[in-house]
Amino acid sequence: METSRVKPGFNGVSGSVDGSGRRLGYAGSGISRVPAAAAGGTPASDACCVTLRAFVLAATLVAAVVMGVDRQTRTIQVTIADTLPPLQVPVTAKWSYSSAFVYFVVANAMVCAFSALALASCRRRGAAVAVMVGDLVALALLFSAVGAAAEFGILGERGNSHVRWAKVCNIYGRFCERAMVAVIISLLAAFANLVLLMLAILDVHKNSSYY
Repeated sequence: METSRVKPGFNGVSGSVDGSGRRLGYAGSGISRVPAAAAGGTPASDACCVTLRAFVLAATLVAAVVMGVDRQTRTIQVTIADTLPPLQVPVTAKWSYSSAFVYFVVANAMVCAFSALALASCRRRGAAVAVMVGDLVALALLFSAVGAAAEFGILGERGNSHVRWAKVCNIYGRFCERAMVAVIISLLAAFANLVLLMLAILDVHKNSSYY
């Protein structure tokens, strides 16, 4: 008499790990065999992720520092009356005078600190989910900070005739140029963080027993 064989993954029997080091699928999803060596990423993908994260760390640090030290003082002539000589008034443009630039510096500093922590825990597989959630938050912070700073920069470059806001970048040219450089660097960091998050999602997808 031939003995019936019950395969794991059918008839309510959950999957397990067989002797060959291959993980079997869960009940109702068929049998999915994934090599145990695939539990972690390949050395090439790990090196790519580490490189991207190091770039995000360096880029956000540079963007925060460039914006944080950005200031320029110009002397502006103010005419009080036609019969009096104009007054020479020094006026300073500084990043802390704009809430958009303050948010930009704080957001880049937070992402830089998170990237350093993520690099320190890159070998801990238990921290993968926490790092992925942190990458999502970092991505939102970077893109929102870049958008806010870029909008304020465009306003300073072109002004707004509808509300009679005059442009100021024709006076504080060096200040606006440094702010633009910081925004571009932070935008590159945001795209690098996006690629990093996509690689992490693909890695989870490949190592999942459901696929």
